[in-house]
Amino acid sequence: MARKNEKKKETKKKKDAKADPLKKQATGGPGIFSNFESAKFSNKRSWIWSSWPTDFKKMMTVYDRLETTRKMRWMELNAGVIRQILSDVTLYTVGDGIKGQARTGNSALDHKYEEYFDCWARNPCDITGRFNFYELQKIVPRLMYRDGEVFSIKTKDGAGVPKLQMIESHRVACADSAAPEPNMVDGIHFGPYGKPDWYNVIRSDGSSRRVPSGAIMHIYEPEVVSGARAYSPIQHAINNIVDMLEIVSLEKFAVKMNGDITRTITRETAQFDGAQSDFEAFGMKPQDWQGDGLTNPNEASTFIGGKILALAPGERMESFQSNRPNATFNGFMEHLLRDSVQGVLPYEFVCDPGSTSGSAMRLVVAKADRKFQYIQSVLINRFLTPVWGYVIGTAIANGDLPSCDNWNKVVWTTPKRVTVDAGRDAAQNRADIEFGLKTIGENCQEDGEHFSTMLRRRAVEAKMYKDTAKEFDIPLWMLMKPTNVALTDITGEEAGEAEEEGMDEDEENEAKEKNGRPKSKEVEEADAEDDELQDPMGE
Repeated sequence: MARKNEKKKETKKKKDAKADPLKKQATGGPGIFSNFESAKFSNKRSWIWSSWPTDFKKMMTVYDRLETTRKMRWMELNAGVIRQILSDVTLYTVGDGIKGQARTGNSALDHKYEEYFDCWARNPCDITGRFNFYELQKIVPRLMYRDGEVFSIKTKDGAGVPKLQMIESHRVACADSAAPEPNMVDGIHFGPYGKPDWYNVIRSDGSSRRVPSGAIMHIYEPEVVSGARAYSPIQHAINNIVDMLEIVSLEKFAVKMNGDITRTITRETAQFDGAQSDFEAFGMKPQDWQGDGLTNPNEASTFIGGKILALAPGERMESFQSNRPNATFNGFMEHLLRDSVQGVLPYEFVCDPGSTSGSAMRLVVAKADRKFQYIQSVLINRFLTPVWGYVIGTAIANGDLPSCDNWNKVVWTTPKRVTVDAGRDAAQNRADIEFGLKTIGENCQEDGEHFSTMLRRRAVEAKMYKDTAKEFDIPLWMLMKPTNVALTDITGEEAGEAEEEGMDEDEENEAKEKNGRPKSKEVEEADAEDDELQDPMGE
């Protein structure tokens, strides 16, 4: 019998080791003997209830993802701080749109590619026909920070024009009718090396279809290497925001209740017996009151009006003053807000920009700007560049555009970067361009403008200046600098002096004689010496 029990124990140990080999390695001794204070067990701190370390695709369950998504969507509708974060992310990341610039090496071909893509982008490009590409750019980062992820399928309409089908996170999941297939994790089927093979997309009628991984774009901020799906970067604030809303709701109710109590009467006796003096204090007689004022002291508040009161002996009337909310409450709410926005955007940028100034505010804006640049890089790598390749590649395959080796090369012009020193930054940019540390094209990109667009605009304006000056027969400088003063030469000299600057000594003297100006004294002496010289041959 003892041998059977020992065999059972050994079999159980082997099963446990196979089920979780990492757990077996970690059973080296009780937590109280750990060399790491953070790993020691202590009865002075609460136990952290979490799963054993494993791959993130196993750690974040389907329930975890759906529950955080459900709460985040509710808070988007009801929590102002969440709406502010989502609005800031969209506004400063995308602005009026991130625009592509072709880099084929051929300027004429670049212009054709850019015009074709911009024409496609400005028209409805999603499969429903409701949004153009620049509107989708604003939707994508908002869904990334609300749900944690968003999907986009590359498809075509009936005419073969490239279209995009946007899929929200709840639409990618395992089919409910059957158990998940092997290597299937929350709607994504992985290959033997962890590469996604296809995505299971749930239709509106409950059925599902498989979309190959090459036809779908999974847009999210990557944080771990072992994950399958993503969670909202703001999910850590869910409990804080819910607690804040509940506390504020209770505090508002308390303020209303306190506001309803305007005065209090202090008596030597605790009873409101309906005596003549009780009513005389309010300038009334008992028969004037038809309610339950004789026995119910709560209804005494209905007697109060703008009157001069005559109190009975032993009574004292005082105005009621509430201390809710107070400075302690405000500090507590600020702590919850700071903890909610940390890791996403600086608190001062989102909630309280007036609380800091000077160099501290520059640091806050610089941190926010770095965050927006990171989100832009995620959009460019996971959404914008694949869409450019799909649209331009389809046009080349259909013969609508000529092909070249670098047809898929593109850079993206983001909106103007956020700053608190616009004038200072502009002056520094001009200095950097003057010293060659920065090109005009780089400056245009920082300002959210195409370099080629800027050049063409300047060329069009310059030609318009020339044509208008010729049409009205006026000097060009009157349009370029309409101050009724001719533009001076770049050297700062008179026109005649500028012409003489490139002459040699003899030509300069001849020009002076021609203009009626005398030669210089040095030139006259040199001419006299030349006249006195004898020819060396005696001739």
